[in-house]
Amino acid sequence: MNNFPLKDLSTSSYLVTIGLGSILGQVVILRELNVAFYGIELIYILSLGFWLLGTAIGAAAGRRSGAPGEGRLQSLLILMAVVLPADIIFIRDIRRIFGSVPGGYLPFELQIVGLIAAIIPLSLLTGISFQATARRYLSEGRSLARAYAVESAGGVFGGLLSTLLLVLGYRNLSAGLLCSALALCVVFLFSWRKKMRPQNYLSAVSLAIVLAMLGIAGRIDRLTTSWSHPNLVESVDTPYGRVTVTAREKQICVFENDALSYETETTAAEEFVQISTLQAAELRKVLVLGGGFEGIVTELLKLQASRIDYVEINKMVIQTVAAHLPQELRAPLHDKRVGIFYADPRKFFGTGYDMILVAMPEPMSAQNNRFYTKEFFEKCYAELEPDGTLAFAIPSAENLWTPQLQNRNAAIYAALKSVFKNVIVTPGATNIFMASNAGLSTDTGQLIKRFKDRRVATRLVSPEYINYLYTNDRFISVNNLVSTGTRIPNSDIQPACYGYTISIWLSRFFGGFTLPDARSFELSGIMSSPAFWFITIVALIVAVRRRLVAARQFLLMLLAGAVGMVSETVLLLNYQSKNGVLYQDIGILLMTFMVGLALGAFIIDKFAASRHSAGQKHTWLKAALILGLGALNIIACFAIASGLLDRLGLTSLMLALVGMLVSAIFAVISLSCAGEQQKAMTWLYSADLIGGTVGSLTAILLLIPVFGMLTTSIVAAAAAVAGLAFLR
Repeated sequence: MNNFPLKDLSTSSYLVTIGLGSILGQVVILRELNVAFYGIELIYILSLGFWLLGTAIGAAAGRRSGAPGEGRLQSLLILMAVVLPADIIFIRDIRRIFGSVPGGYLPFELQIVGLIAAIIPLSLLTGISFQATARRYLSEGRSLARAYAVESAGGVFGGLLSTLLLVLGYRNLSAGLLCSALALCVVFLFSWRKKMRPQNYLSAVSLAIVLAMLGIAGRIDRLTTSWSHPNLVESVDTPYGRVTVTAREKQICVFENDALSYETETTAAEEFVQISTLQAAELRKVLVLGGGFEGIVTELLKLQASRIDYVEINKMVIQTVAAHLPQELRAPLHDKRVGIFYADPRKFFGTGYDMILVAMPEPMSAQNNRFYTKEFFEKCYAELEPDGTLAFAIPSAENLWTPQLQNRNAAIYAALKSVFKNVIVTPGATNIFMASNAGLSTDTGQLIKRFKDRRVATRLVSPEYINYLYTNDRFISVNNLVSTGTRIPNSDIQPACYGYTISIWLSRFFGGFTLPDARSFELSGIMSSPAFWFITIVALIVAVRRRLVAARQFLLMLLAGAVGMVSETVLLLNYQSKNGVLYQDIGILLMTFMVGLALGAFIIDKFAASRHSAGQKHTWLKAALILGLGALNIIACFAIASGLLDRLGLTSLMLALVGMLVSAIFAVISLSCAGEQQKAMTWLYSADLIGGTVGSLTAILLLIPVFGMLTTSIVAAAAAVAGLAFLR
C-alpha cells in the first residue's frame, strides 16, 4: 500500500521534471551562449529558435507506436541530467575548440555550427522525453491536454527556481548542476521504489558525481572561465550578465559577457569628459549614468564639480571591480562630493543638473537600446537645467561609415533632435553626441580658452586636439551624415536603432547585408513576391480541401504557436525597454506565461471531461479562442501605446492570457483527435514548437525592428484571425 500512490505519481512526476528541466536548463544554456558570443543579442534569439526547433525534431524523431516502458523514461532523464553540465563546459570552451582568435568573432558559419552543437543535443532529448512520457501518460487513461498542462506546470517551477537561484547569488554553473541533481533525484526515487536496478545504480552514480561537482563548483567555474581569460582575477554572474576581471602587470581589464568593457590604460574617459564638458561654462551639479568606475568620476573631480551623482544599474559590477582598481581610480568613488546610487538610470529621478553624462554600453541589444531612445532623452531633458547639456559616446568608424552605421547613428540623432534644439557630434573611432536647448559652441577659440582656464592634467586632450576635432573635414561630414540619414527616431515603441545594430553585426560576415527599412515596404512589392503567393496558394488548398483535416489542424496550431510567440516577444521587449533586463522580473514574466499554458490546457481538459466531448470538432470553441488571441493583441497594442504595460502585474497578466489561449487551442485540437491522440501528439506538439520558432525569429529580426511594437501587434492580430480559414 505504501508504494501505490508513488507509482501513480511516477509519470506525472517525469512530466513535471521535463518541464522544470526544459525551462531551467534552457535559461542556463542561453546565458552561457550569451557570454560565449560576447553578449550579441541576435545569438541569444537564434539560440532560442534552435532550441524550439530541436525540441520539435526530438518530438517527431521519438515517435513510437506504443507506450514506452518506465525504464526508458528514466534513462532519458538520466541522459538529460548528464548532458546539461557537459554542455556548459563545451560552451565555455567553444571559442578555443573552433579556433577563434582571442577577442575575435568566429566566422558566421562556425558560430552557427557551434550553436547547433551546443543546443541540439539537450533540446532533442527534451522533445524525445516529452513525447515518450506523454505517450505513457495517455496509455494510463489520461489526455494529451492534461499531459501538456502537467509539463507546463513543471515549467512554472523551473521559472520560479531560476529566479530564486539568481536572487540567492548562485553561479550559472551551480544552477545547471542543481537542475541535473533534481532530475537524478526523481529517477533515483522511483527506480529504487520499483526495484529497477540498472536505472537505480546509474542515477545514484550520476547523482553522486553531480553533487561532488556542486561542492567544488567555484573551482570548476574559475577553471573553465580561465580558458578564455588566462589572467583571470575574478568572475561573477549578475542579473545583467557575467562580469569578469583580469589583470596583467598594471593593466586591469573588465569584461561584461566576455566583451571588453573597460581597461585602466585607456584615455576614453578623459576624452569623453574633457571634450563634452567644454560645452558647460560651469559645473555645479553633474549626473553620471553608468561607467563611473571607468575614470569618468575621476575626470569630473579634476574639473572641480561641486556635486556628482553617479547611478550604476548593476551593483555587483562596482562590488566586483572596485577592489581591483588602482588607487587613483578607486579613491574618487569615496570622495564626499560623489553620491553613488544603485538604480535603473531610467527610474532615477533628480533635477537641476548642468550636465548629464551617459556612459551606458552601445545599443547592441534591446537591453541597451533603451538608453538611446526618444523617451529616455525626454527624461534627461526634464532633469537638466535650461542651459544644461546631455552627452554620450558610442563606438563608430573614423573614416568610412557604412549605410548601416549611418542609419544607426542617424536614428539616435533624430531621437535627440526630437527633444533638444541643438545637437553636435564629434568625429573619431568614438563619436561624442552632445545635445542642449542652449547654444552648443563650435568656436575652437572659446573652447580652447575654457580648457586652458581649467588647468587640467591630461594625456590626450590638448588645445591642438580640440582644434583638430572641430576644424577637420570629418566634423562637417559626420554632422551632415547623421542629419541626412534615416528620419525614423529611435524610440521604445519603434526601436529602429536595434534593427540597424543587427544589420551592422551581420554585415561583418555578409558584406552589404541590411535589414529592410519600413519605408521600403510597399504592398505591391509584397504582392509580387513568389514566396507570398506560394504560401497563400498552399494555405488556400489546405483550407478548401475536405480531406486535409490533419493539415488544417497542423497549420492552425503552427499559426497559434507563431502568434503566441510574437505576442510574448512584444510584451517582453516592451517591459524590457521600460524596466531593463532584470532577470528576476523576466523570470517571473516567463513563469506567468507557463502558468497560462498550464491553466489553458487544464481548463479545456476539464471542459471535455465534464461534457464527454472528446472527438467533437468544437469549431465554435476554436473560433472563439482564435478571435480571443487576435483581440488580445489589439488590447496589447493600445496598452503599450498608453504606457500601461510598463508594470509587472499587468504585463504578467497579459502573458498569462496569451499562454492560456495558445495552450487551449492545442488542447481543443487534441480533443478532436479522440482515439488518435497517440498519433496526433507528435505532429501537434511539433507544430506548436515550429510555430514558436518562426514567430520568435520573425518578430525579433523583422517585425519589431522594421515596423515597431504597435504594428507588430496588429500584424499578429491579423494573423490570428486568418486562422479562421482552417476551421471546418
